[in-house]
Amino acid sequence: MIKKIYSSELSVYINGLIDEKRALGYKYNTEAYVLARFDRYWVEQGYTSPEITIDRLEKWLSPSKKESVSSVSQRVYTVKQLALYMNARNISAYIPLNKEKRHKPVIHILDSGEIKELFSVIDQYRPARPTAETLRMVAEYKVIFRLILTTGLRRTEATSIRLEDVDVESGKIGILGAKGAKDRTVYLADDMKKMLAEYIQSMESIMDDSLEWLFPGIDKKNHISSGGLGIKFHDFWKKTGCKSSNEKNPTIHSLRHTYVVMRMNVWMEQGIDFRIMMPYLSKSLGHKSPNETYYYYHQVADAFQVIQKKDTMASAVIPEVRVR
Repeated sequence: MIKKIYSSELSVYINGLIDEKRALGYKYNTEAYVLARFDRYWVEQGYTSPEITIDRLEKWLSPSKKESVSSVSQRVYTVKQLALYMNARNISAYIPLNKEKRHKPVIHILDSGEIKELFSVIDQYRPARPTAETLRMVAEYKVIFRLILTTGLRRTEATSIRLEDVDVESGKIGILGAKGAKDRTVYLADDMKKMLAEYIQSMESIMDDSLEWLFPGIDKKNHISSGGLGIKFHDFWKKTGCKSSNEKNPTIHSLRHTYVVMRMNVWMEQGIDFRIMMPYLSKSLGHKSPNETYYYYHQVADAFQVIQKKDTMASAVIPEVRVR
């Protein structure tokens, strides 16, 4: 494959993005062609720095008279990927929005009040038909939902943890065979570590040391059902009385999104440069690159509440998204 030669101030980032995508197995030929056009656009406009701003993108984002919707979308999407790549490398880049009307999933980030009410419902839950198995599940629900919220685990990852992969003493859990066939280690906060230790001790006592899965199902030979856990979360949420402001009720995956935003906001409030922390967070989440983690943050409008109070570091990392 002949590598295109880019000549603008963006060339190093364009080449870097393409190399990264192809290393992950993507052909990225169409995007490389679009980026070559964008590179020429940058030169023709006389831009002598790599900083991508909304003003510099104005002409690029404007569709020509005969240009199709898909063509415009491809141009916007490709530059958006470049901007995310640059942001992850400490280069300020405005994230363009695709103005075409398309259905996009609405993400629900739980606020502190919703989190408190949700876990109040979970902690008060009692099965309609109490049996040894259903009462055991009561204890499991209390722990597994907290584990997801405090570690950002995917639902299928949390439900399929084997006890042998948990090191309570050091506060580590090995996540094996996760999405993308990648293994990783997640670390527990002290309070979560304490809760998990007490939970395991209790489970081992009632299961006669036959505990294979951290969260066994009704049939203890199998782990708790991922689909069943999703249904249970939905049931718990309905009992909270909370009403979603974005007309979409949260799912278990919302706990993962909430974890990401909470983690970033804590760093920002404490004045910690999360550009340094991002690779660690990305690895903990099992993302292929920090770009995916930044994308989580960009999808959530409320996430800008804390960031907009900062005007230096934050503006360079998470540019304000304006609609013209």
